[in-house]
Amino acid sequence: MVAIILSISWIIAAMKFGDRDWRKYYPSMLFAALGNALYEVLCYKFQLWKMEPNGVGYSMIPMLLLILLGMPLSTWVFLSKYPYKSGIYKKGIYISFFILVFIVLEYVSVRLGAISYHNGWNLGWSLLFVVVMFMVIRLHFSRPILALIVSIPFSLFLCMIFEVTLDKMK
Repeated sequence: MVAIILSISWIIAAMKFGDRDWRKYYPSMLFAALGNALYEVLCYKFQLWKMEPNGVGYSMIPMLLLILLGMPLSTWVFLSKYPYKSGIYKKGIYISFFILVFIVLEYVSVRLGAISYHNGWNLGWSLLFVVVMFMVIRLHFSRPILALIVSIPFSLFLCMIFEVTLDKMK
């Protein structure tokens, strides 16, 4: 149920705050969705965090809502209002706001049983992940190849820390 409420919230936020010229953000929206989808496929057998059914019947539903709505729409809202021409301080405040929103939403989701942690993952690791995620999404908007290059070592770092080896992947 939490995933449905969050999905509706992201739809409303996108309608209210999303730039009407959404096409320029589309590659980054797909990048964010693909990153989440890759995690779900590759780590299906050895998950660090899991979207729980939480009243919707199947855990596939919240997972798909996050991949198909949550990540693309939150990326669209994030990039639409990003203070591109402002100084580093204002950019830092803006990114920090989105990090705070994501961490609060995750904390509430964990408390309500919509997300569970496994194999050593916790909210602290999620914080690190979300910080890197928003910086890489922003980088992807202007320099997509560099964002892909930056994503690889961070993903490998997480795989090493949490011992996500090829034999544990799907």
